[in-house]
Amino acid sequence: MKRFACAATAALGLAITATPADAALFSWDIDYTGWWELDGGGSLMGELRADETAADDGILSASELVSWSWDWSGNDFVSAFSISSEDVGAEIQEFLGPDTVGFYVDGTPNLPDDGLDQGVFVGGDEGQYVLDLEFLFIEDNTFSFPFGGDLTAGDTFAPEGDVAVGEPKKVPEPATVMGLIALAAAGVTVKRQTQAA
Repeated sequence: MKRFACAATAALGLAITATPADAALFSWDIDYTGWWELDGGGSLMGELRADETAADDGILSASELVSWSWDWSGNDFVSAFSISSEDVGAEIQEFLGPDTVGFYVDGTPNLPDDGLDQGVFVGGDEGQYVLDLEFLFIEDNTFSFPFGGDLTAGDTFAPEGDVAVGEPKKVPEPATVMGLIALAAAGVTVKRQTQAA
C-alpha cells in the first residue's frame, strides 16, 4: 500500500509540474539608494509583480501590477517599516489615472522627475505608511510615542541618488511549487522505506 501511495504522489507531482501555465508571472526588484544621505541615510527596496506581457511596452503601470511590496530601512526621522498590497489599507493613489503611474523596465533610467510618476503607495493595516515616490516623501502616521515622522529629499535631489530596476525574475507558479512538494514527500517516503528495510 505504501508503494502505491508513493507512486501516486510522484505521479501527482509530475502531473502538476507538467501542467502548462496560461501566463508567466515575473517580479522586478527596485532599489532607491542615495537620496536621503543628507538626512541620516536610509534606503527603500521594493518588489513589483506583473504578468510577463505587462513589460512589453517597457513600462510597468499601476494597473498592470498583480502585487507589490516595499521595505524602508529606517533612519532617525522615520523608523523602518514594510508595506505590501496585502495590507488591509493598501492602495496606489492615482491622481491622473493608473497609466500615469509606473516604472521603466526597458533600461531607461528611472528618476523622480523623469516625466513618469512613480506613484504614491499607501500601506499598513490602517494606511499609516505613505511613500510618495515622485517627490521621495516617506511618512509614518503611527500615533504612538514618539509620534510618527516624515522625510523628503526635497526639490534638490542628491546627485548620487539612484532608482535601480532589476532584471525580471520568473515567479514559480503555485501548481509548480505544490508539485515539487509532492515529489519531495515521495522522495522522503522512499528513503524511509529503504532505511526500514
